[in-house]
Amino acid sequence: MTAFTHTLVSLLRKRPYKGIEPNYPNVSSIKAIHELEANYEIVLTELQKYLQQYVFEPQFNTTMVEKPKSWKVRSLRVWGVEMYEIQKHFPETIKLLANIDGVINVGFNLLEPQASIKPHCGDTNAIIRCHLGLIIPKENETCAIKVNSEIKHWQQGKVIGFTDAYDHEAWNKTDQQRIIMLFDILKPEYMAKKNKICGVVLASFYMQNLGNIFPKLYNVNPVCFVSISYPLSFVMRLLIPIRNYLKK
Repeated sequence: MTAFTHTLVSLLRKRPYKGIEPNYPNVSSIKAIHELEANYEIVLTELQKYLQQYVFEPQFNTTMVEKPKSWKVRSLRVWGVEMYEIQKHFPETIKLLANIDGVINVGFNLLEPQASIKPHCGDTNAIIRCHLGLIIPKENETCAIKVNSEIKHWQQGKVIGFTDAYDHEAWNKTDQQRIIMLFDILKPEYMAKKNKICGVVLASFYMQNLGNIFPKLYNVNPVCFVSISYPLSFVMRLLIPIRNYLKK
């Protein structure tokens, strides 16, 4: 299995990922996860302070929700790209995450009341996606995530890890907002390919943005995009460290 099984799959693939990974990998063996859970109130406090002045932005992939602007995000790190201006509002959160090896993507994720995220899949099988419950209106199946056919619900202060490459969806059938902190942990066997993987996923994001503008692209055979995505991913790979250096 390669790290690039899922290049451009979020919008353009035609078949489900058939891996051997569990729907919900056990992340409790990662020592720093326990530390994060024990200190989740620190993360929540920094988030609440941030929200007193700022708001989240709608998730860029507009095709993935029924209700416009019902899924909102605020990124701190986007596949190796550091959002330093946002991170300065979350210094203790960044310190807690620094104790977890291989965190390449971090952000806050808000789902509005009576909203849902359509079934979709991630861009690579090289990561375990994690959700830390921060504001969970009801800890039951009215506010839950489904990976393949297996449903779990979030709990405040607890981390759920899941295989992002599989088809998954989420819903909030309550009358309150749901907020989690999302972070992606690169699997140990892919650590040496970190920059390459980040470049591939960022290229996928650009292609998805094109899909938002030109929806008919979703009907095109995914093979047609290889000639565009791989050169673009190489450029992204080169630009990530340069961009971080200039922004720091």
